[in-house]
Amino acid sequence: MSDWGITTKVPAEVVLAEGVGLAGDLHLYARTTYPPGPETPLEMLNRNDLFFALTLEGGGVSFIPKAQVVVVSCRDQARLVDPERESAARRVELDVVVQGGGAYRGRATIELPPSRNRSLDYLNGAGVFFALGGDDVTWYINKSRVRFARPLD
Repeated sequence: MSDWGITTKVPAEVVLAEGVGLAGDLHLYARTTYPPGPETPLEMLNRNDLFFALTLEGGGVSFIPKAQVVVVSCRDQARLVDPERESAARRVELDVVVQGGGAYRGRATIELPPSRNRSLDYLNGAGVFFALGGDDVTWYINKSRVRFARPLD
């Protein structure tokens, strides 16, 4: 029996530092605590684990080192913010260029202390990865692979 059965699969595309792209399913833990539902890709990527599993479209599993990941793209993801907490959040728009020249323009919803709620504070926040939402895709970008980011707000 496979131990992958206890996870929720989320389709994703992963771009590595050398420009190699992989497509498959991320495996997110199910949980019964707050917040309810499976963990998010951002939570998985920001766990202390050095590797994550990606079940490839052609079959098989690859263990991907997080340090080599530039961006993980997930289509049609749920909202990036809890609707009950949205009134406390601020939306920022960023233009991000990553190693290899990839460019991403999107929105992030941040909930930070009033004195530290700038786009810069969001990028300097906890975790190795940050989320940026487009119209039908969410990008999870490795902060150490960002060439530069520019606020658009």
